Amino acid sequence: MIAAAVLTLLLVVSQLALSPGTSQAQPEETKKGEKIYVTPDNLGDGAKPPQPVGTSWLVGDLDTGELQVAQNIDKKHAPASTIKLLTALALVDVLDDPKQKVTAEFEDMEIDGTKVGLMQKNDYTVDTLFHAMLMSSANDAANALGRAAGGQEKAVALMNEKAQALGMTNTRAANTSGLDDPNQYTTVADMMKLAWAVTKNPRLMEIIGTQTYKFPGGTNPETKKKFKGYEIQNHTKIVGRVDGGLGLKNGYTTTAKGSFIAVAERDGRTVVSALLGAENNSRQAAVDLLEWDFAQTSPQTVTTVPVGAAAAPTPTETASGSGGDAGGAADADAVSATEAAQGSSTVTAIGILPLALLGGGVLLLVAAIVFWVRLRKRHRALS
Repeated sequence: MIAAAVLTLLLVVSQLALSPGTSQAQPEETKKGEKIYVTPDNLGDGAKPPQPVGTSWLVGDLDTGELQVAQNIDKKHAPASTIKLLTALALVDVLDDPKQKVTAEFEDMEIDGTKVGLMQKNDYTVDTLFHAMLMSSANDAANALGRAAGGQEKAVALMNEKAQALGMTNTRAANTSGLDDPNQYTTVADMMKLAWAVTKNPRLMEIIGTQTYKFPGGTNPETKKKFKGYEIQNHTKIVGRVDGGLGLKNGYTTTAKGSFIAVAERDGRTVVSALLGAENNSRQAAVDLLEWDFAQTSPQTVTTVPVGAAAAPTPTETASGSGGDAGGAADADAVSATEAAQGSSTVTAIGILPLALLGGGVLLLVAAIVFWVRLRKRHRALS
């Protein structure tokens, strides 16, 4: 009985240790037998559009909102690090001095996922933190910017206010980094609205268009040893690699899968592609959608997403939709966890099961030990 209990505990602990987290920066290797996205042989005029492997995607004219491809564009899904574009847009006006110093704290260092390497008790400029967040998708930088803007709660409220102002009615932010949260979600239609707003902000576009950046060194507060700075790269790999590429943002978590927003401009036309829940090759699929769209001489509009002034809510809509926290809390309460972020409930269930088994294993082990002790006492009494 004791052996069985110990075996149960070992199995559960092993499962907990080996289960994938929800905040890894890079996707796992493609599983055997999984459908893999491959660039079509023909992306030219009149060819069929690419078919990414994922939940939803679109491609179309960013200025008019006219889409040539639309797949589940209003389906809510976890955004991963693409939400950092909303973080940047919401905080860039609050943190309007690029030279403002922000002291890193331990909470920045211990955050999950991709990090640029902030060192506690070292000072970084707001400009440096924005570069780290948008170029390297650094969660520690996103967390530090949230603190600088008045704390995470205030930063998230500003993000939701900004989303509401842009008409992103199917988006809700829960953190500044994009780490998985059942109350954080967006749609590719809302991502298009976000992309439009970001491209109209010169300061953010200058950062997003930066390919390499010298990240500063500092001093280890414990050892007092100085460390050198290092170069960081732009993870999105659109600027300088795609003809007319303006960039924007990539993202990945185990729950959200791949997410991507890519924008390019050619011959006076700006095209955006956006994907959510991409199983693999999200960047390649986003780029292929752009290339296909630019190649069409007479593209057919399948639907239109209102962007810019057309997407902004009326004063009546703003008043009725403000809720109690300026972030649409009533909306979030009305949406189930499954609708809010596909897969989050699955991750939660996977996380609860081993914990329940662990608790049962502990109880079984305790019961086995008590039984064994009593048996030993009885044996001694009889002898």
